[in-house]
Amino acid sequence: MKEQLKVIKTINYINRHSLCEKYSKKLNSILIKYKDVELISRVKNKKAALEKMKIRKFKQANEISDYIGYMIITDNINEVYKIKNDIENVLGKGIEEDYIKNPKFGYKSFHLNYTVENGIPLEIQIKTKKMKLAQDIVHDKIYKNFYLPEDERNRLSQLAYGILQQ
Repeated sequence: MKEQLKVIKTINYINRHSLCEKYSKKLNSILIKYKDVELISRVKNKKAALEKMKIRKFKQANEISDYIGYMIITDNINEVYKIKNDIENVLGKGIEEDYIKNPKFGYKSFHLNYTVENGIPLEIQIKTKKMKLAQDIVHDKIYKNFYLPEDERNRLSQLAYGILQQ
């Protein structure tokens, strides 16, 4: 119960201090030089955060890596890496997860993870429009379908991503 309370307090802090908007402005100032790039931002809602803790069997609130989340969608893979470098020039080196070079069950994207003020985790996903389309189809129908066993979800994800990203 103590950790669930921390989740709620963290989300309240983010909203009270407008942290999502603060980093959106920083990211928009970086992305302004790119043509046809979309930035989507969100603060994880309390219900989703608590469900994630339960489903993933997290013991601590700080295991949630994406209280604040951004998705940057661009046209091509070369731009993904240019944008990543530009972000790191402004925000510093983040913890990188390159799912483009090393797809996870077919999922492709480049992730940068930061810890910002008050120890709050922030995640930036950078992907192409094709990667985003595949994610939109797979995410809710397979990845979040907890009625299916995890190994089956992983196999179906890999199959679906393989078809969608050809």
